[in-house]
Amino acid sequence: MFIDCHQDIAYSILSNKRDFKTKSEKYMITFDNLKDSNLDIIFSTIFVSHRRKEKHKEEASLQIEEYNKIFQNFPDDFYHIQNKDELRQPKGKIGLIFLMEGAEPISSVDDIDLFYELGLRILGLTWNNENKYAFGSDKDGSLKTEGYELIEKMNEKNITLDLSHLSEKSFWDCIEKTNLIPIASHSNSSKIRKHKRNLNDKQLVAISDKGGITGLVLYNQFIASKQKIGMDEVYKQFLHLLNTCGEDHISMGSDIDGAPIEDFPEGIKKASDLQKIINLLESKRIKTSIIEKFSGKNALRVLNENLV
Repeated sequence: MFIDCHQDIAYSILSNKRDFKTKSEKYMITFDNLKDSNLDIIFSTIFVSHRRKEKHKEEASLQIEEYNKIFQNFPDDFYHIQNKDELRQPKGKIGLIFLMEGAEPISSVDDIDLFYELGLRILGLTWNNENKYAFGSDKDGSLKTEGYELIEKMNEKNITLDLSHLSEKSFWDCIEKTNLIPIASHSNSSKIRKHKRNLNDKQLVAISDKGGITGLVLYNQFIASKQKIGMDEVYKQFLHLLNTCGEDHISMGSDIDGAPIEDFPEGIKKASDLQKIINLLESKRIKTSIIEKFSGKNALRVLNENLV
């Protein structure tokens, strides 16, 4: 089982006005690259935070429509995961489960019902910026009144909380409020790389204590402060997450195509290159059982617990 907890598929297709089946090497996520990736499940994002406020809900709907086109056009290759039973992977298919990265499209808490019907199963309240629900990593602040209401609604609908991008105060308020197993879909260690988007050890342990997972993110700025980032730097982040979170609470959260291709480590230029991370761990003689948990078993456990 190979699971990536964060890929910006529809966002990349629409924002770059490109085709999913493009042969261009500018993009990490394409039909061919995903089919060659050995991935079984992808947390595929709905991300609108770069759009004007009045366009947020429209953009979210367009991204969901783009995913539906993938399901319709490539039924032998991709399928939509909305419940626990659908985690039983059809042979040769990649399952996509929707993760909303920032709750901007949710103009009122009741909108959760609409997006749930459209397939939303994982939600992070903010991107880097502050919104009506919480504070993002750009500015520290507590969870807001509507944020408490939103998490309450998420608990009712069994929508998993994604803690990546939250400010520290909002992080602690959110993790206390959720009744489900929380995740940080794509966050690294601030002890290894001091960055506003990374999590400190206390936060990492808190996620693990609630049974959750933290996804190793491959965006260079979150890995190390060096000019060139290679596999050695990726491994340092992995090792700290392993030692801090524990082997049952780590996963892959690549964030590929969430930034230009040059902002990712040397050798990681397409979705099929994610296998190189697994190869790296094998070369470092990490136990096979730990690699299997990191590559998919841990994320699958959380999905089995949280989905209905």
